[in-house]
Amino acid sequence: MGDVIQLLPDSVANQIAAGEVVQRPASVVKELMENAIDAGATKIQVILKNAGKAFIQVIDDGKGMSPRDSRMAFERHATSKIACAQDLFNIRTMGFRGEALASIASVAEVEVRTRREEDELGTYLFIADSELRNQENISCPRGTNMLVKNLFYNIPARRKFLKSDTTEMRNITTEFLRVALTAPQVSFSLVNNDNEIYNFPVSGLRQRIVNAFGKSLNAKLLSVSCETGIVSVEGFVCVPQHSRKTYGEQYFFVNNRFMKHSFFHKAIVEAYSGLISADMIPSYFLYFKVDPSIIDVNIHPTKTEIKFQDEAAIFQILVACVKEALGKFNVTPAIDFDTEGMLDFAMPSSSVLPKIPKVSYKPGYNPFNYATSITKEDSDFERPAARPAGEVAHAKTVPSNWDALFAGLEEKQTDTQTVLTEMQAEALAGESHIAFVQLKGRYIVTPVHSGLMFIDQKRAHERVLFERYLEKLAHQQVSGQKSLFPETLELSAEDFMLVKDILPDLAILGFELGEFGKNCYAIYSTPPDLSHSHGREVLVSLIEHYKNTEGSIRDKMQERVAFALARAAALDYDEVLDNQEMSNLFDSLFACRYPNYTADGKTIIHILKNEDVASWFK
Repeated sequence: MGDVIQLLPDSVANQIAAGEVVQRPASVVKELMENAIDAGATKIQVILKNAGKAFIQVIDDGKGMSPRDSRMAFERHATSKIACAQDLFNIRTMGFRGEALASIASVAEVEVRTRREEDELGTYLFIADSELRNQENISCPRGTNMLVKNLFYNIPARRKFLKSDTTEMRNITTEFLRVALTAPQVSFSLVNNDNEIYNFPVSGLRQRIVNAFGKSLNAKLLSVSCETGIVSVEGFVCVPQHSRKTYGEQYFFVNNRFMKHSFFHKAIVEAYSGLISADMIPSYFLYFKVDPSIIDVNIHPTKTEIKFQDEAAIFQILVACVKEALGKFNVTPAIDFDTEGMLDFAMPSSSVLPKIPKVSYKPGYNPFNYATSITKEDSDFERPAARPAGEVAHAKTVPSNWDALFAGLEEKQTDTQTVLTEMQAEALAGESHIAFVQLKGRYIVTPVHSGLMFIDQKRAHERVLFERYLEKLAHQQVSGQKSLFPETLELSAEDFMLVKDILPDLAILGFELGEFGKNCYAIYSTPPDLSHSHGREVLVSLIEHYKNTEGSIRDKMQERVAFALARAAALDYDEVLDNQEMSNLFDSLFACRYPNYTADGKTIIHILKNEDVASWFK
């Protein structure tokens, strides 16, 4: 049997490496931008066609390359930053392994125009499928102009798996921001199909963050500054009120390199403990400075995962410095121990004594005697203008035989069909009235055959609205109420593009938006169930849903839109309901397909069984 092991050709080896380094157009943008920063550029332009599928062009004004260096840069593992293995532990630049350009050139057509300051003429290269096709001297500005065309043209299977332009553009803007946030001293611009997405001038770090994520973020940034013998931490965290339920504004950088670190993220969450709920995620932009010898950046192909020698110590440092920032800006509540427990009241400025209120009551009232406790005046009451939270709303009439009314109602919460059958039977009868009690401004309580039914009023309303909005979407029903004074919604460039992509779907529900300046929308109309302020909250909520959704942005579009609208439009807790309103909500809930749970799986109905109550009195 002959020898079977052989060396792969360079072109094939480079394509295998490209599978790790060049996963999509965003990977190319990241690598070329980092190379431009390493070249000392003060201005970097990124120009795209069809979200990078047609071409990606990165132009910088860095130091450029000589004719020999421009050729060598495309050889695998050709680098100016590593001479021995020990150099891997003293990395202070972005790229260092010499894989990126070789990998890109193996799966795309690449044109390079580059010139150094001291050279009279520059160099032009054309490389395709890892092969140098053309080289000549040209006249060009100082710096490097890199053009990558027809990504994955020679690997159709890889190109087939590229996502829609919208999804690929989201990935590109993510990588663009990660690089731009490391170098506020460099100006950056991003253009796709002749449409400018970002244009960041040279600025300070705070202004760069504000330029990237919108002016409204400026007032929410809290400065963090901490220096120790292990690590120094600088940057910003956001006020607790800015926390969200999805990821998107969580940035760690070490020695000006973006990194992902779940352990350090837990430290941030711990620092916010008691200030935000468990399902909320704080926003932060934190920059670590450490000795390169105590970290290893070479453990992941994209160098986004980094190992530290003493992560436990850095964890505690991070918790302490973030807590200090929150406390310094009076985000955490202050306690005045000198006045705690003392009465605090203002003396009346007038000498006139207030009148003592008179209270009328019924001496013979017996709450356990139905005949004496309900009078004509009580039975004909009108709903008051305001009632304190937790006050009980009583029924106008009470049937004499609850067992007969609810006979046949199953004990299990999941037996929805039985409940529906009972409700339909009562509607046909038309004579009986169901009694409801509102408890603590949160629960609607009503007796059933097996015990007491508790209904979470906000969740019940969410379920009703969710199915109503789904129905509207399914039938393409357009409805909306105009605003006399349209509210504006300022967004980051990424979010602005995202909303533009879903405008037709929002219009179905009654949202009418119009562009109002750069990265800003005016909200001209909202769904009829929403106030205009709630409409703005719903749009922000929808954006958060979509920003971190894998796959097509339209996957489960109807459910996500309907759920966000329902949550925003549902009545709040502590909103007092009269008997008729509770009855209407009850009927609407049991007309739903799935009345027992909200769209995100939370319980709406619970039955306190008779036997459980009886066990209390044994």
